[in-house]
Amino acid sequence: MYSVGQKLRQRRENRGISLESAMRSTKMTRAVIQALEEDRFSELAAPVYVRGFLKIYAQFLEVSPDAVVEAYEAQIVAQDAPTAANGAQLPDYLRDHARAPGGLSPAQSFLLVAFAAIAFVFLWSVNRTKKPVQMTARPGISAPATATGPTAAPTLPNARRPVPGKDVLVDKPSTSAQPH
Repeated sequence: MYSVGQKLRQRRENRGISLESAMRSTKMTRAVIQALEEDRFSELAAPVYVRGFLKIYAQFLEVSPDAVVEAYEAQIVAQDAPTAANGAQLPDYLRDHARAPGGLSPAQSFLLVAFAAIAFVFLWSVNRTKKPVQMTARPGISAPATATGPTAAPTLPNARRPVPGKDVLVDKPSTSAQPH
């Protein structure tokens, strides 16, 4: 059974196309084309780039790009599929699904977003209650009227107020004799 890379190389050689001609037409480097033809996909960038390279190269070789990408994906799945002790492939739900380093699971992402929303609402409500309310007079309304006459002296909150009838100051004649 031929691999994807072997089929691409065979197609290029059957059509009599040199590696240099393929490089000029596809604008891909020699290293990329050789990696594609030798099935060294892991040396290339991420799988999405490999699919793009395969499509470009397949179009250049006048092969169906979709068929080449499907064959590549089937080949990768077959290589990566873990097998049981008896050689049978394990079902998908038993395979180890590794996530990207530093990535968050969906549950962790949901909790992070929920915590951020709760913190935002809390801080917003605290700041909302701390803002002083500025009282301004409406246009066209004058200041409140005051009593006519002099302004009363301000009183101290703990000052003793005179009680009528008891705390009346009366000038008393002095009992001591004063020489005239």
